[in-house]
Amino acid sequence: MKKKNGFTLIELLAVIIILGILMIIAIPSVTRYISDSRKNAYVDTAKEIIGGARNIVNGGKLEMYSTNTTYYIPTSCIKTENALKSPYGDFTQAYVGVIYDGKGYKYYWISVDDAGQGVSKITPLDKLDTEIIESDLKASDIEGVVQTTGIGNRSEIYILDCDKQSWETQRHLDDTSNNVSEDGGGGSSSGGSGSESSSNAVVYPEGKTKDTVVTGDIVTIDTEEFYVVKHDGRDLVLLSHYNLNVGDNKKPGAIEGIQDNEVKGWVSSGTQYGYISFSSTNYWDGKVGTDYPGNYCSSNTYTSGTNCAYVYDSNSNLKTYVDSYKTYLEGKGATIKSARLLRVEEAFELGCGNGSWDCNNAPAFVKETSYWLGSAYDTIRVWHVISNGNFNYYYYNYGITFGVRPVIVI
Repeated sequence: MKKKNGFTLIELLAVIIILGILMIIAIPSVTRYISDSRKNAYVDTAKEIIGGARNIVNGGKLEMYSTNTTYYIPTSCIKTENALKSPYGDFTQAYVGVIYDGKGYKYYWISVDDAGQGVSKITPLDKLDTEIIESDLKASDIEGVVQTTGIGNRSEIYILDCDKQSWETQRHLDDTSNNVSEDGGGGSSSGGSGSESSSNAVVYPEGKTKDTVVTGDIVTIDTEEFYVVKHDGRDLVLLSHYNLNVGDNKKPGAIEGIQDNEVKGWVSSGTQYGYISFSSTNYWDGKVGTDYPGNYCSSNTYTSGTNCAYVYDSNSNLKTYVDSYKTYLEGKGATIKSARLLRVEEAFELGCGNGSWDCNNAPAFVKETSYWLGSAYDTIRVWHVISNGNFNYYYYNYGITFGVRPVIVI
């Protein structure tokens, strides 16, 4: 009789045991691979969204110059090339945190998706790779952290309203221990939101308040006067009445950084006022759209949504004077959220331009002095207003009578 070929029971058991051992070894590795792949995809998505947030920040449309404020941008406000979502599900609550240190911006992340996966701690961009993706999170967990937690001992919290494109939610932390450090460690993620800070040093026209003043009203801080330019969300944007007293040799002992109705700027002809350029370097030349995102305002006719390159930053020689002025006002008891130069979009909105090279349609206070704006016309020229009503642009290092007329935000 011929013997049949086949596996014996012992051989089958041996094969099953070997396969079981291989599965015991392989399954954790495969699971870990899948988990790592998902985490990497999560982090890559977060980084791409943060890249979109950079475009919002560098576009210059929002006030983001306070070194005492944590700015939170919901990811729903951020446009990216692809409709980005978590590899586990759609984001339900996700924010990019932004802080300004006086020189530049730092970015942070916090999120949860509809699968309950996310990062519940405010995490710096460069630490996302090492952060654990947590489970069973709730949208309220993330919202609670954002509403009550600042970054780097900052006591103000602003949250962007996507529809209005303004900082609609503003909170003041009475207890600054409700902060995480700038490297992502320490602090607390719970606690009360406090109340919006205010300043008794700011004096409004008789019968008016911060909420009822209109463009052209004068408010004062100590002896310094300011015109109301606009309400920016809940913020009040003010243009100083006079230019700063910069480089004035006419009055020995004059304090730099104080408004002076006799000082209209400086001239390059010698010793009367001295000379200073807008910037010591042509620092935005060829960089708009990369290091300094934005477009030039290549027309004096304002179009809604125009994105003008705002070039007033730490490279500007004028920033030193404006920063010292902010410090001076704070020494008088004022709470100043930011100090800067007037943007060209704001000049357009006030009535400058509109198809002409003048500010004849603007309120009289706009052309009261000659002063630099903070926006570029092209790679080497900066917008300015002249007291005769002209509205134009000139080379950033041209030494004529353009002064420094700060804008403060309270």
